Amino acid sequence: MKIISLESTSEDLIINKSKFIGLSFIITTRDSALEKIKCLQSAHPSCSHIAYAYQTYLGNSIEPYFNDAGEPSGTAGKPLLNILENQNIVNTCLAVVRYYGGINLGTGGLARAYSKAGMLALKRSKVADFTLNNYYLLSFKYSMLDSITHVIYSNNGSIIDKQFTEEIQLKVKITPKGVQEIVARFPLINIEEISQ
Repeated sequence: MKIISLESTSEDLIINKSKFIGLSFIITTRDSALEKIKCLQSAHPSCSHIAYAYQTYLGNSIEPYFNDAGEPSGTAGKPLLNILENQNIVNTCLAVVRYYGGINLGTGGLARAYSKAGMLALKRSKVADFTLNNYYLLSFKYSMLDSITHVIYSNNGSIIDKQFTEEIQLKVKITPKGVQEIVARFPLINIEEISQ
């Protein structure tokens, strides 16, 4: 699976006087996708349509969704979803803002225009391998902080929260491979998998 690591906006695509603007967004849930669409609607209040599609990874399955935004069924959101499915991209939303130019494109023309605008946005994005990160609570001695921090960041992990008491407690988001490396290098560390 793949994921975009950089959001993007395509150049305006003009087809028979209609303007299509493709955008890609990083998302983690359906709600985060819908929030991005609301922002687009605020930014483009006079547009004719904002079609979109997304795929989110839910641990054991992929949740796909598309919305044609009032265009004929299957001509707008579905081509965007096809791009995500064919490229095996998850946790990504593709959206296309359309300003109607007064000339009907037909169902085939619409599908091609939305697909092209979506692909242009995706080409401007950076695509990387998708790695599933889990959340963990790490407890360890102060002297281990620099070494453990280095392992977290070298495994594309992130530190969500820090607490300094008798020991240091870090809430981290990291790959299972990264956790295995921490356990192997620091056998005295306490590690607990936690929910987000």
